[in-house]
Amino acid sequence: MTQKKKIAFLIPSLSTGGAERVVVLLANKFIEKFEVFVIVLNKTETVYSVDKEATIIYLQEKYLPSSSLFEAIKSNFVYVKKICKTVKTNQIDILIGFTTSVNILTIISSMFLNKPNLISERNNPDVTVPNIFWRNLRKFSYPFTSGLIVQTELIKGYYQKSIQENKIKIIPNPIDEIMLSTRKDYGQRENIILTVGRLDKNKNQRLLIEAFANLNVANWKLVIAGDGVLREEYKELTVSLGISDKVDFVGIVNNVSDYYNKAKIFVFTSQSEGFPNALLEAMAFGLPCISTDCPSGPSEIIKNNENGYLVEVNNRRQLERRLINLMDNPELCMEFSAKALTSTVKFNIKEVYKQWDTLILKII
Repeated sequence: MTQKKKIAFLIPSLSTGGAERVVVLLANKFIEKFEVFVIVLNKTETVYSVDKEATIIYLQEKYLPSSSLFEAIKSNFVYVKKICKTVKTNQIDILIGFTTSVNILTIISSMFLNKPNLISERNNPDVTVPNIFWRNLRKFSYPFTSGLIVQTELIKGYYQKSIQENKIKIIPNPIDEIMLSTRKDYGQRENIILTVGRLDKNKNQRLLIEAFANLNVANWKLVIAGDGVLREEYKELTVSLGISDKVDFVGIVNNVSDYYNKAKIFVFTSQSEGFPNALLEAMAFGLPCISTDCPSGPSEIIKNNENGYLVEVNNRRQLERRLINLMDNPELCMEFSAKALTSTVKFNIKEVYKQWDTLILKII
């Protein structure tokens, strides 16, 4: 029997987040073909379940912030030493990094080990800008990667300035098969407008709250799933607008599929994205969706007026008009629902896995 190749995913932590979710989905899928390791820099609580067939290795019990540049260099050098030791001990064949700082550590470790690597960028680099220390390390190290995975054409264009184009591959984020197995048909839904995401300035739920307050919402509710620094501010806003009884702040939920299955409309109001996982999930559940046409991601999921609506960033009046269109038109909701389901098939984990598999086998 041929021995399985060994692959290792590297991630800062397994706490809640888009990169963490994708690593777990891929790791759980790759165990069918490879011996899988998940190397985690810092141990944290997690809501994600890694298959028992995969090996999780924590390099440090908790994150220890650096007080100076010297401390930062020293602590990251320790990470590199631990990564190299782990790879040698377990005879790992390829390293796959996620997020900028871990990508850099992955490349440097691979250079010491003479091993191939893949790195995956999760953010829009024009918006999420690392400090000068990490920017310079990224500029130096990224050209030495065996391959860079991004989610959108816009992000690919950014990195083509410094990395050979043939090294850059666009692979979208996958949708969780287990989550999709709970999907219900879009039929008799409650009059709920749903949004899911971190409550902060960039996700810009204020735009949706203010738009909702301007509509006839006598028989409607707005449900906001997620938590963040602006939660109390947004709650106070609903009070000042006189809609506090119409808006539910449900916090971070483990059963987000239940909310996708109840809602009639999904709205996404970000000012920028790397790749919008919540929007993709909502469409995969057949929800009629409205999203800001922010950089980057929504326009690669929604084709405006065909399978959903795109509105200008921060354009409240446009958002209001689109909401009215859907709230007053059940037939349009059904049409968008059916087309959303069809357009998200390519994001199924099986389809995304094939692209990762082909790339790994080419490099390994």
